[in-house]
Amino acid sequence: MMDYIVHNLFSTEAGVVWLVLKWVLVVLAAGFIGQFGKAFATYLIRRAREGKQEETVPAAGHEAPPSAAKQGTVPPAETRDAGSLPAAGSAVEGDVETLREERVKEEKKACKERQKAAKKALKGIKKLFK
Repeated sequence: MMDYIVHNLFSTEAGVVWLVLKWVLVVLAAGFIGQFGKAFATYLIRRAREGKQEETVPAAGHEAPPSAAKQGTVPPAETRDAGSLPAAGSAVEGDVETLREERVKEEKKACKERQKAAKKALKGIKKLFK
């Protein structure tokens, strides 16, 4: 019986089947490795971009309040009219506060979006390993 199996296994027809099966397995393994590499590279690129955005966003965020304050500032007391009220200065300070609050909200929103994207990327990587 064993001779029959060995003869059929290594005969020319069976040898071709094993050769084809071996190449199919090699191609499938290469495809799996390629797909995993692509997903992993995409994850690394996304993470690097988020890191760059985190470095640039705070620098831009620190520059925003002075420029916003410059746009809505009240002229010094020397250049103001005698009839201008000091309440106008407090109104501008309120505007600066609202601008600051809006900027903080935008930063929180951007942070949540980055966290959501990172979570989605991690979920995609986990799917690859299932």
